[in-house]
Amino acid sequence: MSSSFGLRTAKPCSPPNVPRREGHPARVARRVFAGATMIDTSIFAVSLFPSNKVLLPTATGTLHVFEQRFLQMFDDLAEKAGGNILDANGIRFGHILSPSVAPPALLENAISGMPRLAVMATVKRVKRNDDGSLLLQYEGSKRIKLINIWQSQPYMIAAATFMTDNVSPTEEVLVDSLEWDLYRQLEEVGRLSKQLRTSEDAPAGLPDSIPRYAPPPPPSRPRTIAEYLTDAGHPAGTSISMWQRHGSVYGNVKQGKDATQDPYAVLSERLGKDTRQELFSFAAACMLELGAAESLALLTSTDRAARLQWTSAAVTPYLQEQRAKASLVKALGHSGGSGGGTPAV
Repeated sequence: MSSSFGLRTAKPCSPPNVPRREGHPARVARRVFAGATMIDTSIFAVSLFPSNKVLLPTATGTLHVFEQRFLQMFDDLAEKAGGNILDANGIRFGHILSPSVAPPALLENAISGMPRLAVMATVKRVKRNDDGSLLLQYEGSKRIKLINIWQSQPYMIAAATFMTDNVSPTEEVLVDSLEWDLYRQLEEVGRLSKQLRTSEDAPAGLPDSIPRYAPPPPPSRPRTIAEYLTDAGHPAGTSISMWQRHGSVYGNVKQGKDATQDPYAVLSERLGKDTRQELFSFAAACMLELGAAESLALLTSTDRAARLQWTSAAVTPYLQEQRAKASLVKALGHSGGSGGGTPAV
């Protein structure tokens, strides 16, 4: 998958060497009882579109849909969403690698000849051509694991569940550190790319997926509960502030001066961190120029730490090259006086 930044993978780090673990559903299945029947609510139906290309989560692509069965599939999905296909942005389908191009390893334990691993994709834009075919722009989201095929004609519908990485409690601190290190690298890549931009066609910054799934910034000075209450217009905010500054009839309570983070931001990060962090690791990897084998290795790996490490190692040579170019431009700019223009490097 080509990158707008031209990043290339680092040779010492080969994706097939990324440690892999067996994938498992991200969440513990919630089960409800309907009479004597137990229903697993983590299982859902997904319509499948076989493709000759590997799709990674957060990556984008374009589909030219011309076969009648798949035209019907997207029309059915749009109808279920309550609209016309041309207005059905946001409908989801399963993007799966076609068995004709899938490597043998991916077809182990295949279901009805289809790989078990796919990626949930979301339609972002739809255009109908004069010949009746569709041009769909889509974006990959989370990986899914097929359980069985419910329908094979005229198009496939499978039962699936979400798949995620294995991150043990002992690895969380390491993964957080690796994520921040990689994000700092990418921020610098973005800054240098803007600085070295020589044409309107060059990228003006990082892809939208990077800031979207980036780790939240650590608060420089966490705000106090009193500040949050004051901003919300609650009179208790002023009273607590005065109490913290001057004490109360019960004495100066030091605990009242401790700062606290925004409870809503903290809760949001805690609830969505696993998904956000996984998608960030893929968004960063998508900036690289990846071959099919490399993409498959990243897609099938459930070791988040290894994925972050490998991507960071792949970004490092490019970042060093950009730093050298920026230094050269700066040096030539100082020595060139008012010559104007940015030297080609």
